[in-house]
Amino acid sequence: MLRKLILSGVLALTLVFTACSGSRSAEEAPTFSDQTVQTQADDLLDKIDDNPSNSEYRLQLAQLYHDNGQSLEALKVLEAGLALDPNDAELKFKYGEIAEDRGDLRRAYTAYKEVLQSASGNDYLDRIAPKFSDAFVVTPLVNTPANEAFGSFSKDGSKIIYQADPDGNWDLFEYVLGDSGSTRLTTTPYHEENAAFSPDGTAIVYTSTEEDTRDVEYSQLVRDIYLWHLGNNRRTNLTQNSSDDWLPRYSKNGQVISFISERDDLSESRFDQLLSEVYIMENDGRFQHRVTHNDSEDGGAVVAPGSGKDQGIVYFDNNASGVFEIYKADYNGEKQQQITFNPSANDLSPDISANGDKIVFFSDRDGNYELYLMNSDGSVPVRLTSNPANDLNPVFSPDGSKVLFHSNRSGNYDLYLMDLSRQSTTVALYDVLNSIDQALNALK
Repeated sequence: MLRKLILSGVLALTLVFTACSGSRSAEEAPTFSDQTVQTQADDLLDKIDDNPSNSEYRLQLAQLYHDNGQSLEALKVLEAGLALDPNDAELKFKYGEIAEDRGDLRRAYTAYKEVLQSASGNDYLDRIAPKFSDAFVVTPLVNTPANEAFGSFSKDGSKIIYQADPDGNWDLFEYVLGDSGSTRLTTTPYHEENAAFSPDGTAIVYTSTEEDTRDVEYSQLVRDIYLWHLGNNRRTNLTQNSSDDWLPRYSKNGQVISFISERDDLSESRFDQLLSEVYIMENDGRFQHRVTHNDSEDGGAVVAPGSGKDQGIVYFDNNASGVFEIYKADYNGEKQQQITFNPSANDLSPDISANGDKIVFFSDRDGNYELYLMNSDGSVPVRLTSNPANDLNPVFSPDGSKVLFHSNRSGNYDLYLMDLSRQSTTVALYDVLNSIDQALNALK
């Protein structure tokens, strides 16, 4: 179930050469209803027949085919050129780009690797490196043999709270930025997750399976949302519901808490197929109010800045279209508006900056899960991370200058911090080749 926590050598480029001469008969070439495109294609085919060793004509024809929905034919054109000159780096680079656009990542990554390993490799580093390196400086923050996930900042940005599983179940930990170690906050046989500091620093909200005493697998346990009053160490169950309630998040002013619940799905569906909805409640648990009324799965809710107790805006993800997209709606679920549009990919877990102008989220639109940044209306999306691992559940620092997320870059899930004020410098060719190897291994 996607809404639950997502845990879970040189290769030869495979080319199918069509002809030793590199030419193709008119009967084999695709045809186009657009006469202008057809004329351009015929002209380039004639030029290739007359000048089979001229790679520029092949590049133009491949791009023309690709731009007009004939990507497989484009690859064949490039393959024919590479049969004549296997060392033509530009043909091979274009092959990688078109293969990547088609979703054939193994061919694409292998082509990029062979380009970098060629005599012209350094000339292509600036074009290939951004596909495999982060846009901004990323630093491992909490990196232990255990899994660490779902970090959240304190209001002043000086510390984070997160969950980790050093004993096999999730417990809560606190980390002060700049320190060398973390402080463990809970030691129970239950699962404590999704923790967040209240904006005034007096409480922590989190989920726990404490009241589900059934002997079932972790994925079947029901979570409730708890409020931990730090002053008197008192913990209160806010939801007290037999359904699964999770991912509590304070609004920026601390007046309300958004969360996700399956309490309204009364069907006979399996536990992992129940539909979830977005809820809000006051910060003491009163007036739990259903926001969304969708016949689909909602998640990743966050309250927009400027929202109050009685009215406001909530951003969330929903899979009504068959994949998860990001939406916004008012507290009554009205004026619901879709703000991402990627029919073949999932966009999940939005977090909004303190001034409300930017949203960070994760998406598999480019293959594996990476982090993205966009304006709060969904415009100008920018990819933040490029890594063969899965980068998940990003949150802004209070000043909006950093993004905290968890990733399995080191094999298990750890916490990482991206500094949006520090762009990545030029990456060494060796490091890019190593990242490509990791990406290829991840495809096995």
